[in-house]
Amino acid sequence: MSLTTVLSISLIPAKARIYEDGVRRLAERARQQRDAFHWRTYQVVAGQQGVIHFVSQAQDFAELAKRDVTPQALVLRLLGEKEGAKLGEELASCSAASRYTIARERPDLSYPPDSRTEVLPMSVVTVLRTRPGHQDAAEDLLRKIAEAIPKVDDPARVVAYQTLIGDLRNLWTVRPIHSLADLDRQLPPGELLTKAFGAAEGGLIARSGTEALETVERSINLLRPDLSNPS
Repeated sequence: MSLTTVLSISLIPAKARIYEDGVRRLAERARQQRDAFHWRTYQVVAGQQGVIHFVSQAQDFAELAKRDVTPQALVLRLLGEKEGAKLGEELASCSAASRYTIARERPDLSYPPDSRTEVLPMSVVTVLRTRPGHQDAAEDLLRKIAEAIPKVDDPARVVAYQTLIGDLRNLWTVRPIHSLADLDRQLPPGELLTKAFGAAEGGLIARSGTEALETVERSINLLRPDLSNPS
């Protein structure tokens, strides 16, 4: 079971640059040492400002168990006790809140890119929180959106995830894009469903799916290679 982990940090605005400088040092050291732990860093540029996501992959929980237990342990391992302790304190002082989520990909709810190795510079992330007892209807909405994309030859590509550790009522989708201009060529979900399945069926799918959701939040995320240690 392939897993995706996301460490989300909400930064204190006045300390955002200090935090980025610290993570940049850490990422440079990890690349220099060819460290086995790989991650990609994304900055929210539209949506909830001041949030940075550190995203990594693991084959299963057994692989996760072999990693450093906390981010502080990673810092100490890469930088050593003295330098690592100092940087760890600096990073902690810049954070207002954090959340660590573990999820699994849902291929049955996805229409992924042709190449899974190409990493695009931006992504649209949509987090859907389902109403209690309405998980099936929410999943059906994502399934129908994925089915509609090739039906109408829409250029969008979407990968869906289900939370395993974190808020269990959350599903989310990631739509990789080259630039914001890509969004001009991609239909909004309601129009996509209507075009693919007709006004009556498409409208019913959209309404039923929307009623199953408690909240929906969308953000645009920018890949930060300078803060990453990619594989």
